[in-house]
Amino acid sequence: MKQIKNISKLKLLEILNRIPIFKSLQPIDRSELASMPHLVVFIEKDVTFISLNEHGSTFFILLNGEVNVSTSKKHIATVGPGHFIGEVGFICNETRSASVTTIKDVIAMRISRELFEQLPIRVREIIKNKIITGMANRITKQNNKIVELEEKINASKVEESNAIKGKEIKKDDPTKIKTSRKSTW
Repeated sequence: MKQIKNISKLKLLEILNRIPIFKSLQPIDRSELASMPHLVVFIEKDVTFISLNEHGSTFFILLNGEVNVSTSKKHIATVGPGHFIGEVGFICNETRSASVTTIKDVIAMRISRELFEQLPIRVREIIKNKIITGMANRITKQNNKIVELEEKINASKVEESNAIKGKEIKKDDPTKIKTSRKSTW
């Protein structure tokens, strides 16, 4: 990961204006954020820059490129520009809940806890609220995926059960279906 030092404040402001997490900030707040040092980094392709179960005090906002998010070799998502990652460990001050590996070269904003604490409280609260909203949206999407998968599993079980019943009927000779000869009259 390399720090990008030669990005102009004007260019950074232009970028900040397009990122959803910063859109509700006042122009002066975005300007203050753009003035902060060590904000933009370059991460080469195929680099894991967030590792599962490690502590981290930074989160990243992708400006370009794509990353894979995974846990224990299981793919969770592919995300690109505008998405933020590493926020769970950052907000909750816990170990990372996933690993993040670049698919392509990435340019990202890296916001450390130290840098974050330098922002005015009002700005921090706006950013935290956006992060929490983003996390809630991800949970909702994951819940929807779980429900969808459970429905597929249940449908598959019903089909399997019907197929087994169909085989049992075929095993019996349909011409020898037993009927009761007793009359209920």
